[in-house]
Amino acid sequence: MEILTKSISNLGYIAYSIICLIAIIFVVSFITMVFVRGKYKGLQNELSSAAERRDARFRSHVLSDIVEDYKTISLASKGEINTQAIVEKNLSIKLRGLGLGERFVKNSVSLMVVLGLLGTFYGLTMSVGRLVELLGTSGNSDILVSMDSVVTGLISSVRGMAVAFSTSLAGVGGSIVITVLGIVINIEESRQSLMVQLEDYLDNTVEQELLPKKESELSRISRVIESSFDGFSSRVEDILRSTVLDFSDKLAAASSNIENSARCLDETIIKFEKALSVFSSNTRDFSEFNHNLRGNIERMDVSFINLRESIAETSKNIASNQEAMNSFSAAVQQAAAVIGSEKGTGSGGR
Repeated sequence: MEILTKSISNLGYIAYSIICLIAIIFVVSFITMVFVRGKYKGLQNELSSAAERRDARFRSHVLSDIVEDYKTISLASKGEINTQAIVEKNLSIKLRGLGLGERFVKNSVSLMVVLGLLGTFYGLTMSVGRLVELLGTSGNSDILVSMDSVVTGLISSVRGMAVAFSTSLAGVGGSIVITVLGIVINIEESRQSLMVQLEDYLDNTVEQELLPKKESELSRISRVIESSFDGFSSRVEDILRSTVLDFSDKLAAASSNIENSARCLDETIIKFEKALSVFSSNTRDFSEFNHNLRGNIERMDVSFINLRESIAETSKNIASNQEAMNSFSAAVQQAAAVIGSEKGTGSGGR
């Protein structure tokens, strides 16, 4: 303990500042932890006493606001209510300071460790700087002869190591203590217990108190619906009556139009049947005309064949007659030549 006291007494102002800051964070975290847990416990006790009394009178405005908010939503809602959402919303808004305290306690552990590491790096930097300064002056023979100067330089460099380890020890020690206290006190568990107790109180106590109001509200709504249905039934009856009358008139008019259309359709069918009979007779006449025309064409074909044969025979006769006339012409020419020759010889003899 005496060595630790001497080491701490030889630290610098920066090391003292870091250690004091770690101590302040430790104290504030511990006080916040105790305060927040006490606040949650007070709310739980007040809620338990109100549940035993079966009323909703609270000293804390937070619980009163949560209950009033639940009543408003429950009376206005027609289905299930999300009680957990109502509780979490009100606690996060109304107890914002307690939530900030929880976050500070949770982060104070890492904050103290970081401050301890900051002092460690500062002490190491100071120690290394003193060693570098001592080794840089090792070429001076006076310093080598004087052991007091060497010892003084080593003590100065080691003082930086004391700063490093002291701040680290303070930071790690404070974080360990706060962690253990957080496990023992456990603020988060207190908050969860309060939320569960609130949900149970709202669902089982406040909801039972609201049931008569809900039933009266439902009966009032049912009466309004019944009265509206009474007037609605009469209006529906009048509308149906007028609709039926209009439909009957339109149906009568439509039926008369259908009769007229049917009469016109019958007349059109009769005319169409007459046209079909005329068309069938014309078709029969046209068939007879086609039959006669086919016979005439056949007879004309036979006549044309006979005519062609006759023309062929006539052409043959003409050709034979032409040959006969040619032979006759040749004979005449020959006879004429003979006669001419004979006349020539006769005249020469005279």
